[in-house]
Amino acid sequence: MNVTPTAPKVRQVLALLALRANTTVPPHLLMEELWEEHPPSSAATTLQTYIYQLRKLPGLCSQRQDDTAGTGALLTTPGGYRLLLPSESLDAQRFGALATLGRQAMERGEVAEAADLLKRALAVWRGPALDDLSPGPVIGIDVLRLQEQRYEALEGRIDADLQMGRHHQLISELTALTADNPTRESLHTKLMLCLYRAGRRSDALDVFQRIRETLVRELGLEPCSALQRLHQRVLAGDAALDLPGGRILVSGGSPSTPPVTMPPAPRLIGREAELRCAERLLCQSGRAGNTPGCVAVAGPPGVGATAFAVHLAHRLGDAFPDGRLYTSLNGPDDVSCVHAALADLLEAAGLERAKLPFRVDDQARLFKEWTAGRKVLVVVDNVAAAAQITPLLPADSGSALVVVGHRRLHGNQLTGRVHLRPIDRRHSLELLRAARAEHPLGDEAEFDVLLDLLGDLPGPLTDAAGLLMRRPHWSAKQLADWLCRDRGPVMPWPHAYPFHPVSRRCEQLLPELRDALAVIAGEPAESLTVEHAAMVLDRNADDTEELLEELTEFFLLEVEVATDASSTRPFQYRLPPLVRAALRPGLVRTLAA
Repeated sequence: MNVTPTAPKVRQVLALLALRANTTVPPHLLMEELWEEHPPSSAATTLQTYIYQLRKLPGLCSQRQDDTAGTGALLTTPGGYRLLLPSESLDAQRFGALATLGRQAMERGEVAEAADLLKRALAVWRGPALDDLSPGPVIGIDVLRLQEQRYEALEGRIDADLQMGRHHQLISELTALTADNPTRESLHTKLMLCLYRAGRRSDALDVFQRIRETLVRELGLEPCSALQRLHQRVLAGDAALDLPGGRILVSGGSPSTPPVTMPPAPRLIGREAELRCAERLLCQSGRAGNTPGCVAVAGPPGVGATAFAVHLAHRLGDAFPDGRLYTSLNGPDDVSCVHAALADLLEAAGLERAKLPFRVDDQARLFKEWTAGRKVLVVVDNVAAAAQITPLLPADSGSALVVVGHRRLHGNQLTGRVHLRPIDRRHSLELLRAARAEHPLGDEAEFDVLLDLLGDLPGPLTDAAGLLMRRPHWSAKQLADWLCRDRGPVMPWPHAYPFHPVSRRCEQLLPELRDALAVIAGEPAESLTVEHAAMVLDRNADDTEELLEELTEFFLLEVEVATDASSTRPFQYRLPPLVRAALRPGLVRTLAA
């Protein structure tokens, strides 16, 4: 709903009603917001006039209770006024829902998911809360509350990033945040920890000295006990401050301990053949000539490509004794994310970030100089195009690079490819049965229906297993029925929702591809010829064929030999059941949001 009154006090009324959407707001609270403790004698009449003006706005004219399914309605109730709005139609509601899911994921120990959810929650913010409004005393409290919730989510996301070893990426962000919040001790604590883990102990001590001086000067207070304890541990060089899971990062020109920034090794199931293949490709490439091994790993959404690459890196620790480094591009097909990734790698190698050259080419040269003569393995996640790989390549055949892509990658940089396929049915059953050791899932036919829907993909299977653990009274059939239910524009999705990998993959698509995929998902036919797809997309056949082929590169369509005699093209295309279910019309708006 896009409603923007021009009169300041009408805007105040709307803001207060929206902040308390779907609850009754008494007139005295509205009057306090508008006139504080000195309302005019005509306050009640004036307030009714403001309500009348709001009701003339698009979307607020109805006074029917059943209009909550539409855009909204402004009701007069015995206790005051109530603004009815659909669930999560306000930014504050979407932020709150995502932040709650992020905190819950953090409490379950699912740190990566927590970081992602909290990042999405913070992305809802487009500036200070209600910055186009002059708030009164009531809304002023709400503004403070929202701002504090924003900082709680921000600090939660930073905590999650710290647990995943992303301290290098956090230093610049925390430096700016502490400058804007010179007395917020929790932010200074996090900045000190990031600097210490990056090998910048003197800078970490400077942060403590700076906030201590500020607190004493402005508030007459000493730093809190937690900040003082961290200061003492930094002074002592406490090894317990190093990264969790044994990941230690050593700075300095000649690190005594090889840098390891790899996330903890995940458990894999049914991937032994692919692991042996990738290991052979990396090691053989490393022995041939002077070219580093560079293996691209990709597969359908939810196949577990990142987990595979990280597990492989841990498995090859002895083959690459001089360092195993992880970085993620997390960006479009351009050099900006490559620049940040190189800076992280160089800082992990012991170079001071502040002294790094600005140009990507110069950073790439430094990285090659550091890797020359060393045996280092680098894992680069979330790669959009092979061109991004070139600056990240180590110097020679002693090192290697594992690349995780959203799509099939091609380029001279690659010396091998591993395209992961769904795991076999036996391992799929093992994943689900592990969640239901004491409760039957159903008969074999029900198993097959659920596993066909999930495509035997480890990510969705794991999420489905999580649902079954939390809902032990469900059978396999009940879970399959629940997954196929049309929920409308659900936002945000719970973590344990098996369609989540599909939505993440669709976020990497250009809008044209995403819209076309949504249209195709609405077609009842199991397979589409180029001609049929061209008709439903209202395109010519050649353009349609290129579009379908690009979607297969993202593993969102499967291709098979055309069996329709009326088609003049050699192939026809099929949506995997999981993708089709995730993109059913009721959820398309969610993916496009």
